[in-house]
Amino acid sequence: MTAYDRNMNLPVVQIADTQVQQIAYKGEPVVTFAMVDEIHQRADGTAKRNFNENQERFQAGRDFIELTSDEIRTNLPDGVFSKFAPKGILLTERGYLKLVKPMQDDRAWEVQGEMIDCYFKVKNAEPLAAPVASAVLSREVRLQTKMFAKLAKDMGLEGNQAILSVCRGVENMTGVNPMAAMGIKRLEAEQNEDMLNVRDLGAKIGVTAQEMNLKLIGRGLQTSYRNRKGDLKYELTEEGKAHGGTWHDVQKAQGGRPVRQLLWPAQVADLFKTDLGGVLA
Repeated sequence: MTAYDRNMNLPVVQIADTQVQQIAYKGEPVVTFAMVDEIHQRADGTAKRNFNENQERFQAGRDFIELTSDEIRTNLPDGVFSKFAPKGILLTERGYLKLVKPMQDDRAWEVQGEMIDCYFKVKNAEPLAAPVASAVLSREVRLQTKMFAKLAKDMGLEGNQAILSVCRGVENMTGVNPMAAMGIKRLEAEQNEDMLNVRDLGAKIGVTAQEMNLKLIGRGLQTSYRNRKGDLKYELTEEGKAHGGTWHDVQKAQGGRPVRQLLWPAQVADLFKTDLGGVLA
């Protein structure tokens, strides 16, 4: 279900160089603070701050409508406010004019008339083929992307693995996948085809996986230990990292949770192909 599914009959309005999908509350066109910031090209939070500083000048019910979280969920399209918002404020046409009255910059002069003639009166507006996400939702996606990108970095994720993890996290929190929103269907494959597990790495020099693990330990590329269950486990060393060894989450063939597997660049096998006199290491 996309944002604005419940108001798909409402038009997208062109205000100067910005396209805004109209939202309505009980049949009356209204705007959010985020929409005002977007249309007037002000920093996020500017309209809300100006409203709070002059709230005594605004009349509830005529200039603005304050909704509870339940009213937001039942009376507004998805995405107008963050799904975590405990309340939301909508500005009527009268409230919008009061809020922007102090604005005297060129942008304000350009868009105020268009808002009155086109947004609140809805003249000559044509719907787009796809709904446009609200400014609030867009900002929420930006904030969540920034947060998940930091988490991915802290967790040591890199490249495509980091990008895909961030997108999944953002989609879980906001319902929007940044890659899909940008029209990106797939990422260019990294050099993963040259990353081998220990069995395939050993096959390149004619040894078993067990023998290959011993060779990697002998070269100082990994260490081994026994976990509480007595299972033999391996740990990557700094030397191993320098030679390109990395941990990967690998999906099991029959589905289920991914398993953590240590993979090596194919060229690591060259370290063991020959030693003094051409004898295997």
